Amino acid sequence: MLEAKSAEFSFESFKVPKFSFNERNQLGGKLKLGFSPHGRYISKTGDFELTLNFITHDVDDKDKVVFELTALAFFKFNSPIAYEEIPDYFYMNAIAIMFPYVRAFVSTLTLQANTKLLKLSLMNLAELEGPLRSNTIVV
Repeated sequence: MLEAKSAEFSFESFKVPKFSFNERNQLGGKLKLGFSPHGRYISKTGDFELTLNFITHDVDDKDKVVFELTALAFFKFNSPIAYEEIPDYFYMNAIAIMFPYVRAFVSTLTLQANTKLLKLSLMNLAELEGPLRSNTIVV
């Protein structure tokens, strides 16, 4: 049996500082989902701020945006490390840790608005690892 290792980072908090929902654009058509991750690493403190921009629009018309949000997740490394020493698994895991909060926010908001429920299914977000790496700045 393999012994589980503790991660070198912890999830601190999550918030959604900006979102918009346009019910009129959701007429039952098919929707296209898009994600854009960005990171900011503070090497002196070991803090990592993950920003995930999420947008969904009509498949046939990009101008018919239904839901758009900016979500922030805050992570902290056990001890400050150099950017180059961030473990490879961090980038994929950070997005995977954050995504259920985004899903819950979107579905709860559309449910409470008494509109057609926008429920995000489980997704393979592994392709976001590369963009997160390349869109991370070190402070």
